[in-house]
Amino acid sequence: MGGDFLIKFSNLLDNINEWTGRIFSWLVVPLMIIIIIEFITRTLNVPTHWTFEASNFVFGAHFMLVAGYGLLYGSHVRIDLFTSTLSQKAQAIISIICYLFLFFPFVLIWLYYGWGFFYSSWSVAEESLSLWAPVLYPIKFVIPVAAFFLLLQGISEVIKSIVTIRILSELSEEVFE
Repeated sequence: MGGDFLIKFSNLLDNINEWTGRIFSWLVVPLMIIIIIEFITRTLNVPTHWTFEASNFVFGAHFMLVAGYGLLYGSHVRIDLFTSTLSQKAQAIISIICYLFLFFPFVLIWLYYGWGFFYSSWSVAEESLSLWAPVLYPIKFVIPVAAFFLLLQGISEVIKSIVTIRILSELSEEVFE
């Protein structure tokens, strides 16, 4: 009964990051448009004041907001040199340990300080020091949001490891009965 809930909850978290990734992957379109505008204006020797900074904002948002999506599909760097020779159960146990002692502390610190970074920017309506001078708090809000989506996917990955351990344990009990 509890396993069904865990699987459904993990699927919910996966779906959140699936849709987040699908939606925010479209940020490459405005990024491409901004870069084309930058290229054309520089080629015509009339560079703009906003395109370089805007391209950094859009690229940063794209890169960070799809981090949970990347974790969902295993695109983050992993060093499986040692764990690849272990059983699935051992791999799942090591995965849980690494998430608990490395991943979650990092992401929670990122979320905490990212929120403070955003809040201090928002509270003073911080602007860029460039000539364009856009407000910075919307892009700084991306920091805690990205950490939140990554945290959700990390929870889902731990649940998947727990379910893997539970299933493999039940299978081994059936074999040895």
